[in-house]
Parts: sequence; structure tokens; C-alpha cells
Amino acid sequence: MTPPADRPAVRTRLALAAMLLACTAAARADDLTARLEPLVGRTLDLVELVSGRRLVRPVLEGIARRDDRATTLRLRPEGETRTISVPVAGVARIVAGRETVHEADGGTAARNRRVRALHEREEAAARERMQARGVEPWPPLSAEEHATQVTELEGFVAEVQELFPALAISRTHEFLVASDIPPAQLAPFTARLDAMHDFLCDLYGIPRGEPVWKGKCLVVAFVREDDFVAFETRFMKVATGGAHGLCHQRSDGRVLMACHRGDDPSAFAHMLVHETSHGFNHRWMSPQPLPNWLNEGIAEWVGTQVVPHCRQVPMKEARAAAFMKTGGSVGADFFSTDPDHHIDALQYGIASGLVKFLVARDRRKFAAFVRGIKEGMTAADSLRASFDATQEELVRSYGRAVGVPGLRE
Repeated sequence: MTPPADRPAVRTRLALAAMLLACTAAARADDLTARLEPLVGRTLDLVELVSGRRLVRPVLEGIARRDDRATTLRLRPEGETRTISVPVAGVARIVAGRETVHEADGGTAARNRRVRALHEREEAAARERMQARGVEPWPPLSAEEHATQVTELEGFVAEVQELFPALAISRTHEFLVASDIPPAQLAPFTARLDAMHDFLCDLYGIPRGEPVWKGKCLVVAFVREDDFVAFETRFMKVATGGAHGLCHQRSDGRVLMACHRGDDPSAFAHMLVHETSHGFNHRWMSPQPLPNWLNEGIAEWVGTQVVPHCRQVPMKEARAAAFMKTGGSVGADFFSTDPDHHIDALQYGIASGLVKFLVARDRRKFAAFVRGIKEGMTAADSLRASFDATQEELVRSYGRAVGVPGLRE
């Protein structure tokens, strides 16, 4: 117990400590105001609250002050017209331009940092497993490196605009879009792109707001098919072969997708999601490729999740079911490990059906299955490690689920 004579001294020390904390908090609030003022009207990467809630891509509409200190942030969540007010005291972290511009102290904020630290440790362990298998992970990029990549993409678009002057640039948080489609018509489709990005982040356990692309993913979308063909021939040096869209995944990590609109809006939306999901899978963790059946199956299935009104995939799965019933197998070379092999058109419905089947069985195990391949395991080994099943057992189980008992590889 403190002697009576010492109690005033204790109270004085406590009062001084409280004043110091108040002054420190005020200084931080003033500093936060200075850092956020240039960002008013812009889209932030992430606002993480002390409650653990993450606001991804909100617009900072304004800052409320008291005695020249920031007290409340007015934020407009992505895709909404209303604004919400968030007390500065309830903000754990703010990320803008891929940089952390604010990080609070305190118990809940510290817990959030521990969660992020756990995620970083898991990623570090994954990198160790990759290196043990001879797989080089994608290098992390600084905020400046991300900005440089976006600038280089904009420079490429400027070159393309010399041949196609009708192309106009629009931006989402994750995508740079160059298109001659009228902006009002294009907007609903580009909204699907960030939705695909968030969907795959959730599937793979990537915290929303964490960067995946090298800078951004570039999408070049034309109204006319002949312009799409001319672009691919001139700038990408490839023939389209009648494709609606193509995703170019470079060995340095840059992703570019080009396409034309066509006459079916739902098919166009699905194609955008399908092709850019290939780019996402290329950029996740490492350049290690997924087997073609899995890559196409994920792209088709994700398209049904983000563009549910498109009926293309259910029609493909119905045709695939008839094919399996007739032949009793999934078709030749479906599980080929040749990186240049591509499944046949009839096998797309089998691929999407298998992915849907695996996800329904266990979503987390499916993510672990894909992760294992990206870490350098064979598809067969990763399937065994995640689902405790062989490819033959997978095919038989899937066959029973779709009414084809005895289905073979």
C-alpha cells in the first residue's frame, strides 16, 4: 500500500501520464489529418477498423475536425452511394497507394496486427516450401514499384491509342481498362472485374485489399472483333483463332487481357471474368502453372459465381454429361501434365463440374489443393494431400454425383 504522504505524488505522475497520452493522441490526429487531406475524393486501398472489419476500396469523401484535429472520416463504401462516418479512434489501419498511411496502437489494433503477422508467417512458410521444391515465388513489390508498373501500362496504352484512337482509359482499383465501348455501357462489366478479384481472394484466403497484380491487370476491350484481331496481331503477335478474348500472362508477372464485346452481354461479362481469373491464378503465389483442366474449370466456375445469369456453363455441363454417359470416361488426356496441352471443348463442362464438385465437398481443402500446386506439388500429390484421394477416386466419386457410375479417367 502506498504511504499517505506519497499519494499526491502518485496522482501527479498519473495526471502527467494522462496528459502525455492525450498530447500524443492529438499529435497523431494532426499528423493523420495532414496525410489524409490530399486523399479526399480518392479511392483508398483499405480501411481496417479496430473491430476487424475491412472496408476495401472506399472513397474518402471528407474529414471532420475538432480543434483542427481529425475526429471522423466520411467514407463511401465501394459500389454504394451513401456515405458512412467512421471515428478516427475506431480506425486500426489505412492503406493508400499500396502504402500504410496510418496504423493505430491499442489492444484491438494490436490483435489485427497479430492476424496480419500470422498471415505473413504462413506466406513465409509457403515460400520456404516453394524454394525447397525449386519454385521461385513472385517477388513482393513496394508501393513505388506498383506505381511504376501502372505507369508503364499506361504508356503501352498510349502506343495502342495511336492505332486505335477511340480507346479511352478507365480505372478500377485492380484493373486498368482501355476500351472503345461507351463508358455507360462498359461500367456494369468492369464492376465484375473487381468482384472476380475479391471472390478469388476469399476463396484462397488472401485478405481483401492485399495486392495480387503486378501494378494492375490491363484489359483492352473492343466493340468490333476485327479491331480485337488487329490488336492481337500487331501488339501481341498472336492469332486469335476465333476467340472472344485472350489472357496474356507474361513470365515477368504482367497480365494483359484483350477481347471484343460480341452480341451477348451476359457472355461478354462471363468472358471477362473467365479470362482475367486465368491471370489471377498466374499471379497468385508463384508462376507455377495449374493443369489446364483445373485452370479452365476454375475460370468457368468463377464465371458462374460472379455472373450467375449467364447460362453458358450449365449448357456446357449438360453436353459434358451426355458425353460422359456415352463414352464412360472424362475423355483422352483430360488430366495431362503437359503444360502446352489444352482440354477439348467438350471437356470444359467436365472441368467446371469437377471444380464445383470439389468446392462443394470442402472449400478450404480445395484452396489447399490449388495452393499445393502453386507451391510446386504435382496435381495428383496435392489432391492426395488435401482430399486424401487419387485422381481415379475423384473421377469415380464425381461420376456417381452426376449420374455416371463407373466413370473412368
